[in-house]
Amino acid sequence: MKTSSLFFFLGGVVVLIILLIIVLIYWKIWKPAGIKSFISESKRHAASTDFFSGDLRTIFYFDFKTLKRATKNFHPDNLLGKGGFGPVYKGKLKDGRMAAVKRLSHDKSQQGESEFLAEVRLITSIQHKNLVRLLGCCSDGSQRLLVYEFMKNGSLDHIIYGKKVCFNWETRFQIILGVARGLQYLHEDSHLRIVHRDIKASNILLDDKFHPRIGDFGLARFFPEDEAYLSTTFAGTLGYTAPEYAIRGELSEKADIYSFGVLVLEIVSCRKNTDLTLPSEMQYLPEYAWKLYERSRVLDLVDPRLKQLRSLVEKDVVRVVNVAFFCLQLHPNLRPPMSEIVTMLTCTPEMVGTPSRPAFFDRSRRKKNSEKLSSVSWDTMPDPFPSPLESESTSSTQAHTQLPC
Repeated sequence: MKTSSLFFFLGGVVVLIILLIIVLIYWKIWKPAGIKSFISESKRHAASTDFFSGDLRTIFYFDFKTLKRATKNFHPDNLLGKGGFGPVYKGKLKDGRMAAVKRLSHDKSQQGESEFLAEVRLITSIQHKNLVRLLGCCSDGSQRLLVYEFMKNGSLDHIIYGKKVCFNWETRFQIILGVARGLQYLHEDSHLRIVHRDIKASNILLDDKFHPRIGDFGLARFFPEDEAYLSTTFAGTLGYTAPEYAIRGELSEKADIYSFGVLVLEIVSCRKNTDLTLPSEMQYLPEYAWKLYERSRVLDLVDPRLKQLRSLVEKDVVRVVNVAFFCLQLHPNLRPPMSEIVTMLTCTPEMVGTPSRPAFFDRSRRKKNSEKLSSVSWDTMPDPFPSPLESESTSSTQAHTQLPC
């Protein structure tokens, strides 16, 4: 009996030990993982609830795995381009739609996060046929992605810089006018006053009919109605940047208008605004365009592939270049608002006035000034671009007049 009782006792102890081992294994391996997963999911849900507050709740949320599959694990073959805050990939969604997926770079996590928030909040608050449409977004752990409608013809820079495709004049004018109307909406017609801050060829997307859409709102700023300008740190692309913004950080919608003027000259000439491989006189596009204008040779600026221009088209080209010069004026208050620019573009050529010299240094003056820099203190040098708010000689009434069309 004693032997039998001892056997059952030891057997029970062994079973109990085995059960304890199983419980410990479950607790140490499976249970914490489940708790961790639950906590992680709860945190992610809470973060998403906080992130997608207000108007953001109305947009579609994609999970990261879906976008990873849509882009074939962000395969290089699907790369559409690279922006300032991350690459953009072509992807096919579950419903068969094509989309452009912008993935913010991890190496710019802090800046990328703020850009992501700004872009989502801004784009969900505005709608216009000449602005890119946001389909949805993804905020999954450290992953931040934006999903846009797919633009079949890509970005404008690939076409005008690559020179594989030659736009006729009608298509070029369609793009110029479409961008102008998109900016008019942002500056004047939207319920918010918005400055894009980075108008350039790579941020203009083209649909299947080459209608333009302004994209990449990562640098855009909401603008107070009662403020003439904001003092802020420079952000944007040199070559397109208005002097008062690049030098003093004075930001207003007039900075977008200046950038638009540079873009117009690029579309007309089918070249970059700065090209150091060209002869000295031709390297900086606005300066070269003005010199041609002074010599009454504006048509020399036009893309050489646009041949056999008719008289009517020639007048249209001159008008568009004149509008670009109005946009490139030195003082912000000399640049017409976008509504007037749209009017100029749609008026007869005779309705557009004569522009003044745009905002750039004469090359000979720059050379002479550079030779004197060794003996002149920067503190004693006059500001080559004085603030219009400090200038008494320039007024908005001198800048432009409303065109009766």
